[in-house]
Amino acid sequence: VDESKLIFSASPQDAVDGAHAIVVLTEWDEFKTYNYTDFYAKMMKPAFVFDGRGILNRPQIESIGFEVHAIGQAQGASMPLPPPPPVEVKRMTIAESVKSTTGKVILVTGTAGFVGFHAAAALKKRGDGVLGIDCFHQYYPPSYKRARAKALEA
Repeated sequence: VDESKLIFSASPQDAVDGAHAIVVLTEWDEFKTYNYTDFYAKMMKPAFVFDGRGILNRPQIESIGFEVHAIGQAQGASMPLPPPPPVEVKRMTIAESVKSTTGKVILVTGTAGFVGFHAAAALKKRGDGVLGIDCFHQYYPPSYKRARAKALEA
């Protein structure tokens, strides 16, 4: 993997700074414990959470202000979205440095895994910017993940 074409963040808080969405595609427990209030404060608005594993506390995250889309859970008419807060001018963020023709930058977790790769590829194909994070450990063959990460660089 040509790491010069990847953007690494020191923390999840840095990764969401200026992003439009968080896409959870893994069942890692850490995603249940993040401070989504802090994330929301750093993100572009409207801010979205796509919970592809159904592991997050949807009512709690919606109460923060996120528009939440979760697998197997329809958004009911009784759950209106709050109005977006006023837009504020922000400094240049990692998300703003990602190429996007739609003006949207999406954070995709598990980007080099099977589901995350295909989700990221579809987002890139429609012109969205993709910030991807993944863990290259022995649980899943790193060579597969490196090949997928390289394919997303184009």
